[in-house]
Amino acid sequence: MRQRRSGCIINIASRAGTLPMPFSSSYCTAKGAIIRTVSCLQQELEMDGLGDCIHVYALHPGATLSQEGRE
Repeated sequence: MRQRRSGCIINIASRAGTLPMPFSSSYCTAKGAIIRTVSCLQQELEMDGLGDCIHVYALHPGATLSQEGRE
């Protein structure tokens, strides 16, 4: 991507990475790490003059009911 000066990285995060969820500390920590990594990487790209060429995202999809949640 750096050589091409083009690209997009999409990571799946969660709202749990920004809000506390009791009994989910490992999940919240992992999602928080993704969010922070994306932020740091985007700043590094901007410092290298690639911020407009390579984009990094952390998507926070909403909750979804599973089959178990519908029964």
